[in-house]
Amino acid sequence: MRKEGIDVSKYQGDINWDQVKEQIDFAIIRCGFGGNDTQYDDPKYFQNADACTRLNIPFGVYLFSYATNTSEAISEAEHVLRLVRDYKLTYPIYYDVENNSIQKNLSNEQLTSICETFCNKIEASGYYVGIYSNLYWFETKLSSTRLDRYDKWVAQWANKPTYDRPFGMWQYTSDGSINGINGRVDRDIAFIDYPTIIKQAGLNHLDDKTEADYYTYTVVKGDTLWKIGKKYNVSWREIAKYNNIKFPYTIYPDQTLKIPITEATSSNNFKVGEQVVFKDAWNIYPSINSTVASKATYDGGTITKIFPGALNELQLNNTRGYVRISDVRKK
Repeated sequence: MRKEGIDVSKYQGDINWDQVKEQIDFAIIRCGFGGNDTQYDDPKYFQNADACTRLNIPFGVYLFSYATNTSEAISEAEHVLRLVRDYKLTYPIYYDVENNSIQKNLSNEQLTSICETFCNKIEASGYYVGIYSNLYWFETKLSSTRLDRYDKWVAQWANKPTYDRPFGMWQYTSDGSINGINGRVDRDIAFIDYPTIIKQAGLNHLDDKTEADYYTYTVVKGDTLWKIGKKYNVSWREIAKYNNIKFPYTIYPDQTLKIPITEATSSNNFKVGEQVVFKDAWNIYPSINSTVASKATYDGGTITKIFPGALNELQLNNTRGYVRISDVRKK
């Protein structure tokens, strides 16, 4: 079995996943880096994970490690678990251990313990876990037999992999290209049927029937918590508390916030097929994340697609454009 995929992060910018879908079998998305703090979430994670979910693109995630001890490894595992809890992962959670600036001077014993700690916590939470690194690190720093039980994702930019231990995935270039992504992208090959293995083992909570208790929102320049709260009809203090934002309540562009769904915010829970009309501002946008609006020449339309967490969440009549939920109401 051989499946072609990509791995992506904020460095690929805004990805046109509708184009990408037909060219890949799976994606591995960076969810963040370092310990469990929202400032270390990858700013494109929710956007990418939501798009793959919407398009039924099989995906897993990875976290870039900065851990220098097992306590930090636990925090990094908690970071991942916070971010994946509302998604159905049909590929593994990978621990990216290759940090030359921080981890290269750790002993092999220390690195092995860090990996074991992270992987064991992920496994205890019911997920399939693996370790990512480059060939040199796997052969010299992550070579302990204690790590043999974990799946491996090997980065070796060559015509074929030469790692002599079992592994399931190979990153064969960092210089790939694909329609829908501007610039370079990592390309990968999976040699294992991860979706079937994970499903049959009852891992990754694929059979759980849970509903998200929050919306996601990506901060744009000029936003404040008060302004966002007004948009969703929820207290700015509640948003700050929900996202662990402390005084001076600073937010920044591209940051992803969770907006708790309450009795008030649930009125914004539009559905495909519903009709909406504009309120005061008749703003229409050319894409889901555009900030450049034009004046609509019609009074509303029918919702044909919804993009949770996008800047402009609702698509009207397929081709009319995109609108923000704050600018429309149900007809």
